[in-house]
Amino acid sequence: MTPLGLVVVSLTVIGSAIAAVLIAVAASGLIEARRLRLEPGLGDARRAVITALSGGESKADAVCESLRGSAKRHIIGVMLDLAPSVSGTSRSVLVNLGEKIGVLGRARTGVRRRRWFSRLYAARVLAAFGVESEHLCTLLTDRSPDVRAQAAAWSVIAPTPQAVENLIALLDDADGLCRFAAEDALIRIGLLSTEALLDALEVAEEEIAGRILKIAAATGDERFYPRAMALTTHHSPHTRAMAAAVLARTGDPSAGPALVAMLDDPSNDVVLAAAAALARLAYWPGAADVEPLLSHSSWDTRKQAAMTLLALGAPGALLLGVNARAAGPAAEMATQALQLRSLSVEAEVS
Repeated sequence: MTPLGLVVVSLTVIGSAIAAVLIAVAASGLIEARRLRLEPGLGDARRAVITALSGGESKADAVCESLRGSAKRHIIGVMLDLAPSVSGTSRSVLVNLGEKIGVLGRARTGVRRRRWFSRLYAARVLAAFGVESEHLCTLLTDRSPDVRAQAAAWSVIAPTPQAVENLIALLDDADGLCRFAAEDALIRIGLLSTEALLDALEVAEEEIAGRILKIAAATGDERFYPRAMALTTHHSPHTRAMAAAVLARTGDPSAGPALVAMLDDPSNDVVLAAAAALARLAYWPGAADVEPLLSHSSWDTRKQAAMTLLALGAPGALLLGVNARAAGPAAEMATQALQLRSLSVEAEVS
């Protein structure tokens, strides 16, 4: 290529680059101008909805009229932002406003649409407003994992026996988000889901049993006590550890002797869980059994033993003091625990 040709090619490339930059700047300016033009509509929608919430039902009709000129997406966006943070009369006003504007009507229709993102959006709207629907259980078995997860969150509003059964089934879902959403929903539902969870625990495989026990440990329902006690001798270390957590969460001191026995478990995870459970129960008769763990080969176990002894009050503090005057790993951990205790006392005093 001749020198003249190289110059022409270079100028062409430079010109193309400049043109691209100018187009990008122009497009950005148009987008910003459109945003500024629409922003007043968003502000009007915010003011109108908040006015309705502060004025009660008496202002709802006037607000509906004032919102007719606002973009639907602004209205829906504002209402969805406010819905989770209002309750009582304000929530009733918001739901009534959503009905009059047509937001909830479209959402009820949307849960039956063919496109998964339409069903997802509809479920989010109904969940945010706290509106029940007979289509909830259908969405819990939807082919889209995103829709199933959203339906799980929605089910907390008014859990039916069938919804609880479907949530328990989601604990074995192939999608991790669905499993997490189901666990969270069952924890938030709480006592109403206990009987169904106990029935499922009787026949659940090891992995699902662990998830159910995690839910039980979070809810602390005493009805899990007998089953958790039986599972302290399960062949799976994970199941035994979770059973210890459930026993502690129920708050029944009669679980103390079983937890003390678990301190001799061959699995370190179970020993840690049992020591933590004794601390939660404040089962001081187990202090002498926890003390040997200060010399355990695992640093995590030594640390948990020290924290447990601190939680057991005077008996535990006495044993920590005895070990602190000796030598070795037990003395080091006991000293650190007592120093932590003194710092906590000083902080409380000051």
